[in-house]
Amino acid sequence: MTESEMEESADDSNIIKTPYPEYEPNGGIGYEFFRIMKFYKNNVAQYIVETGKKDTFGSLLKRCIRTSLKMKLDGITQNDIVCLCTYNHVNSCVPFIASMFLGVKVASLDPTLSVADTSYLLKQVKPTVIFLVPQAIKLIEESVEKAEINCKLIIFGESDRYQEFEEYLVPNDDEYNFKPTNVSVQDTAVIFFSSGTTGLPKGICQSHYALLAQGVNVINNGAITSVSLYYSSLYWISAALFLTATTLSGTARVICRSFDPRQIWILIDKYKVSFAFLAPTQALEMCKVGRPENINTSSLLCVLTGGGIFSEKQLILLRDLLPGTYISQAYGQTEVAGVLTYFKMNNVTDTLSLHYKPSSCGRPINGIWYKIVDPETEEILGPNQQGELRVKTRFVMNGYFNLDSSDSFDRNGWLKTGDIVYYDQDRCFYVVDRIKEMLKYKSWHVAPAMLENILHNHAAIKKAVVIGIPDEEDGDHPMAVVILNNPHENITAEEIEAYVAERVQDRQRLRAGVKFVDAVPITPSGKVKRRDLKNMVLAGEI
Repeated sequence: MTESEMEESADDSNIIKTPYPEYEPNGGIGYEFFRIMKFYKNNVAQYIVETGKKDTFGSLLKRCIRTSLKMKLDGITQNDIVCLCTYNHVNSCVPFIASMFLGVKVASLDPTLSVADTSYLLKQVKPTVIFLVPQAIKLIEESVEKAEINCKLIIFGESDRYQEFEEYLVPNDDEYNFKPTNVSVQDTAVIFFSSGTTGLPKGICQSHYALLAQGVNVINNGAITSVSLYYSSLYWISAALFLTATTLSGTARVICRSFDPRQIWILIDKYKVSFAFLAPTQALEMCKVGRPENINTSSLLCVLTGGGIFSEKQLILLRDLLPGTYISQAYGQTEVAGVLTYFKMNNVTDTLSLHYKPSSCGRPINGIWYKIVDPETEEILGPNQQGELRVKTRFVMNGYFNLDSSDSFDRNGWLKTGDIVYYDQDRCFYVVDRIKEMLKYKSWHVAPAMLENILHNHAAIKKAVVIGIPDEEDGDHPMAVVILNNPHENITAEEIEAYVAERVQDRQRLRAGVKFVDAVPITPSGKVKRRDLKNMVLAGEI
């Protein structure tokens, strides 16, 4: 979207407009990473917690180049898709960066997904090769078979059945003359699996430009400094965003396989962590275990939470445990390659706002235009008026992979976030609720459509609607509102909960229970009024 196109639809005084970051990449992610990793070759790129070793950008670059050359030798081209299924370790980012060097698209899975979810996602993208940890072999084998696709499996570790990743790190005479493939910055670089605004997960196509520019935004706003710590894998937009930002700035990341609320205090002290990004549930767990004695956190300038709501009460509690550290919420979406609002750590006005408005998720960032609209009338609203947030930006996705994305935009081309939001007189933003159907449990998307499909297969159920009941610690607890075929049938809520629990992952269970009703509110066109139904439950009317 060009600025002139944006101006054509930006004639209302209640539209918030920000300038674009003064950054235009010379090439795609691979080109920029290659150039900068060479420049910062002696800097530490990764501290590996499990081994206690350091990994420089020079060493990391060498492994990425060798992997690129081996992938090319294997016949991988820009028409292929490379898939990752891995937790964080010393080489987890290597195939990702190597793919960027070749201009090959990457899609990542998480080792904790179910076979049903994994096969559904694999069927969408049909990868040529999957790099995975040994712990995910059974998951991927079953998912590949269920998706009925053919692809090569490369194991990060030892395997007696599949090729090992170590074979990709063998020295190559061509590595000293290697040059990355230059691609258009508007081309899709990464396919992220996320919710969209409705229904089952979709492949969100994000461009080289969007990730690079959003990475620069994070750097310019003071979040990324010397040493960063986060736990999200490359399945999540946050991991790709912070990998981009730390690489562009030549700064280090602490690489840890899994989150431990007691260990993180030690890591902050040991590695002099200056920036940490945490899911709200992780930050809350830190609060629950408390601050250990003799731990020095003076290096920690900023803790950013994202992926769900972190309540004001919880934020203030963490602030008390980390004196001198900025504790802030950020709000973002995969569809815009990361953040939409947050407080700038290097701006006095923002740091004061952060102190006095702990429930806010930040202020506008460069490169995005914002409007709040009444979702029913499309009227553009002003300060302190709640409505759906819509945005227009060059960071917006290239669409959904092999799917129509037109429903995600309004008639003027603005992305519909699906969130009820407002901003105050200082342009501090607050997220109130979701109008999109997708739920979030501990930052994980839970699709009501998937749970409803399971419920509709139950012989006793005529109609089922799944809604999210807010929980301060977890985000959303799914609840099923059920109409029975026979209202007098002798079936309990516990039986239906157990029926669902047998067929889903733990995070998808009906934690808020089941409600039996005779009817649900619907629109004239027959669509369920989910927000009205949720409000009725919360008000005790059901």
